[in-house]
Amino acid sequence: MFRWLGLAVVVVAMILAACGRQVTGLNAAGAGSIQPGHMLIRFRVAGPLDFTNVQYLMVFNTSGNGVEPYPQANLTGYLNYSFALVVGGNQFTSQPLLFQYYLAPGTTSGIQLFRITIPPQLINYVPNSGGNPTGGGEFTINFDRSLLFGVNPGGTPAPSSTLSPIGQPTTAAQHVWAINFITTDPNGVPIDSMGLGGATDTTFSYRVDTTQSVDNSITKAIGTGNVGKISAILQGFEVINAP
Repeated sequence: MFRWLGLAVVVVAMILAACGRQVTGLNAAGAGSIQPGHMLIRFRVAGPLDFTNVQYLMVFNTSGNGVEPYPQANLTGYLNYSFALVVGGNQFTSQPLLFQYYLAPGTTSGIQLFRITIPPQLINYVPNSGGNPTGGGEFTINFDRSLLFGVNPGGTPAPSSTLSPIGQPTTAAQHVWAINFITTDPNGVPIDSMGLGGATDTTFSYRVDTTQSVDNSITKAIGTGNVGKISAILQGFEVINAP
């Protein structure tokens, strides 16, 4: 379960094989369509998007350890969570919000969430981009990867020595990001994810080397981890990266 504390606030060019999903488009055809230093994500669900009753999360582990962040984060102490782009749900508008997960300096437990203000010139959001090949809902976010360098609560770049690997800002050595795609209810309770186990999955694995040109699409296998709320059922995603 996710608790946003009032704010409700991660593909090597080769995808790791995992049963239960179809992998297509393993090439970099679309990388030239976005600006250098940017990443584009298309998030796809089975039904029409519901920005009031569903939160759509793109969770990033930018620490460089390559380990996937999984849905039941409150049970793992938000292990391998660095950042999340969040769209919809609860008090949120349909505009994407960006949050950083970090341990406060001098502490060893208790993850805190810090909302990062997104300069409008660093992100382009299309709430209903209409590109889902199955006819379901899709939104698209194109963002400057420098947004995930991280800042501390004072609003300045955070030195890695003051933060745990969970919230460690991205450096040149931390170029491989693990990313997961999750839906939750307005209270942050997981509903579905890309893995076989849906809301409780611990099998999905997806990484991108941000120094490489990438254009990858993944479609979730039919009948895996499906839930009743059609607007929250993951169908797949596309990630385009331009180094």
